Amino acid sequence: MLTISKPLSSGQAQAYHKEEFANARDNYYSEGDRVHGEWHGQLAKQWGLKGEINEEHFARLADGQHPLTGVQLVQHRAAMEYLNEHGEKVKTMEHREGWDATFSAPKSVSLTALVGGDDRVRTAHQESVGVALDELERYVQARIGSNHPAETTGKWIAARWVSPSLR
Repeated sequence: MLTISKPLSSGQAQAYHKEEFANARDNYYSEGDRVHGEWHGQLAKQWGLKGEINEEHFARLADGQHPLTGVQLVQHRAAMEYLNEHGEKVKTMEHREGWDATFSAPKSVSLTALVGGDDRVRTAHQESVGVALDELERYVQARIGSNHPAETTGKWIAARWVSPSLR
């Protein structure tokens, strides 16, 4: 099952990363004192991001900067308030930096892989998540400049964390 969060702002993405992944102590995704994640996606490959996630690179991406050079790539938009046609106050969201997507295996798969110790099932689950990420990437869109409509880019950078029990 795939669960996708509401859009995350830069601050939310960085806070989430710090709470969930940067602090390895007592974390579901930790192994020893480290939380291991890896880069995924065509844009990650294009920019030379491969292997383990670097916290500085993650923070730069969350701020809309190139992860290696720090060059600002995304013009941030502050939240605005306005009255809609019903006279209700509406507040827009600041720039959306990303989303959290969680791939959950069915209980039977988890039990077979973890309790039953079947590495084939564990491997199949990880491969299926990779295939799903690749398929989702094909539909990635971005707005290239102010009021231009979204265009399909077909590439993204995804930070992928895997539970140590499923590695």
